[in-house]
Amino acid sequence: MNEKQLKSVLLGSGAAVALLATPAVAGEVDDLKAQIEALQQRLDTVEVQQTKIEDSQERVAPANAVTAGDFPGSWKLPGSDTSISFSGYVKADFIYDFDALTNSDSFGVSGIALDNSASARRDGNVRLHARQSRFRFDSRTPTDWGMMRTRIEGDFFGANGNQTASNSNSFRLRQAFGQLGPVLAGQTFTTFSDTSTYPDTVDFYGCAGVEFARQAMIRYSASLAEGLGLDLAVENPQSRITFANAAGTARSTNTNDHMPDLVARFTYSDSWGAVNLAGVGRYFTFDAGNGQSDSSLGYGVHAGANVNLWEGGNIGGVFNFGDGIGRYITGGLYRGAVAQCTNPAKNLTPGTAGCNVDVDTIWSMGGMVRLTHRWTDNLRSNVHYGFVRTDVPVSQLTSAGLGTTAANGLNNSVDYLSGNIIWSPVSRVNIGLEVMHGWRDSHQSSQTNNAGEATRVQLGMQYVF
Repeated sequence: MNEKQLKSVLLGSGAAVALLATPAVAGEVDDLKAQIEALQQRLDTVEVQQTKIEDSQERVAPANAVTAGDFPGSWKLPGSDTSISFSGYVKADFIYDFDALTNSDSFGVSGIALDNSASARRDGNVRLHARQSRFRFDSRTPTDWGMMRTRIEGDFFGANGNQTASNSNSFRLRQAFGQLGPVLAGQTFTTFSDTSTYPDTVDFYGCAGVEFARQAMIRYSASLAEGLGLDLAVENPQSRITFANAAGTARSTNTNDHMPDLVARFTYSDSWGAVNLAGVGRYFTFDAGNGQSDSSLGYGVHAGANVNLWEGGNIGGVFNFGDGIGRYITGGLYRGAVAQCTNPAKNLTPGTAGCNVDVDTIWSMGGMVRLTHRWTDNLRSNVHYGFVRTDVPVSQLTSAGLGTTAANGLNNSVDYLSGNIIWSPVSRVNIGLEVMHGWRDSHQSSQTNNAGEATRVQLGMQYVF
């Protein structure tokens, strides 16, 4: 008997009893009325209970239905417990350079044209591109060992296509990793990086002095306390050594890497902001295969923090230094070490017989400070300053009478300053205008054109999906 049938029977029974009652028995009529009211209350209680039962019952989806996934923006395919999502954005950049740059699609201060060069005299350049557009695939799958996570991400900042007709820029891999529990394996941002302090820039390359690399690794992560985390990783070394040949011109070579880079990182975050401390150990080996070989240890130290100053305001900064860490610093010298012949009587290229090769790491440091202010919910501004300083190994590259040309073009310092305003007219749309200025000072044997500077204005329009 359902709820409506039960209600009808009870009320009908009460009404029938009332009709059979005689007027002489007034007290009994009152009793019947009280009984009917009690029955009505019981029926009301039954209705409430029935509603709660219906609300708590799970609605079982059809076996072939696509259902919501376990993380925002994801879904589950029929017959699967894996949640997947497909996301990314389209970004168009409109660039005007007041001065010539070597790298036109991103503001790389290390490649600014030097004064009095032919490139520096070509003032003014317009460039429009959409190479930063990217795709991202994510998944989550529950297992007996916890949640398994995967990510594959790419953009079009690979090889630059020609601009004559189709602008066929090449797709490249940015990230590809899997994670089960505390262990991650694959390619992603180096553990030495501090993404919580990264500046919000319109330019793709971003601020100089920031630690940056994406590479293959195996990483272990652990939570030590509330807000405190530890990451340990072995990462792809990709060490590179520069040396002078007999002609006195600089050369760079990928070495036979004997050890991976070893990285450790501590992170702490709270409502006021975050702090990040990291260190990396590196091992450089030059081996010509003919008995001419040498090795050297390198290291790097990173400290970074960001702090909420006021409502909508945040300041962040990083400082990086070490021997052989140039490639980990944006705008730094990617050659981490230098090889030279220690036998001054022979004008030889390192690696040849009789050279007595010696390997030394190259010291570098870099840093960045940024200030962010959110004017309204959809309007924000950012100011950034970054720098890199490198101890260019001029003496090693000019030993044995090879001259000074081997060190030409290696940067002693680069500086970067930028400011932007970014407007989000609707959710998932960002329109930013940014002004950038950079300075570069490099070693030159003539000392007549060892510096350069450049200014760029960039408008970026981003549509996130």
